[in-house]
Amino acid sequence: MEKKVTSAPLMGLLIALVLIVYSLIMYFTDLYTEPWNQWVGLILLVGAIIFAVLFHAKEKEHYVTFGNLFAFGFKVTAASTCIMILYLLLQDMIFPDIKTNILEMSRAQMAKRPGVSEADVNRSLEIFEKNYTLFLVLGVLFWNLLIGVVASLIGAAVAKKRPVDEFDKI
Repeated sequence: MEKKVTSAPLMGLLIALVLIVYSLIMYFTDLYTEPWNQWVGLILLVGAIIFAVLFHAKEKEHYVTFGNLFAFGFKVTAASTCIMILYLLLQDMIFPDIKTNILEMSRAQMAKRPGVSEADVNRSLEIFEKNYTLFLVLGVLFWNLLIGVVASLIGAAVAKKRPVDEFDKI
């Protein structure tokens, strides 16, 4: 009887749930605007994808290739990214104060820059506010996929691999 292997979409769902719980904890503790918060989320994502790739190799008893593991890691990344984008869209409706706080934080950061006029700040924030959801979705899509590719490469490189030989499996 062949051992059942965890699917990439299921692993992606689990990773997304971990990131969603982390995001909610940061929101309810009012730490979501802290700069370090983004880094912790990215580290969680990298670690989770590497873990998923290594776990997949173990489930396959290490009869895998670099390409198999990379493909699995990228599928996990794609699944978790899709779920995170859906969560992001829901979060925007459920917690509209996040947008307001991010805009205020952006205004404060822009005002600190030398040579930036109030009119420039207002114009930039107006564009950002109009396209807020688009910018967030594109940001999550780009960064999650980029980080997922890197994490998948790392996981596939460090995973133990046995040569796939049909006679070994018998």
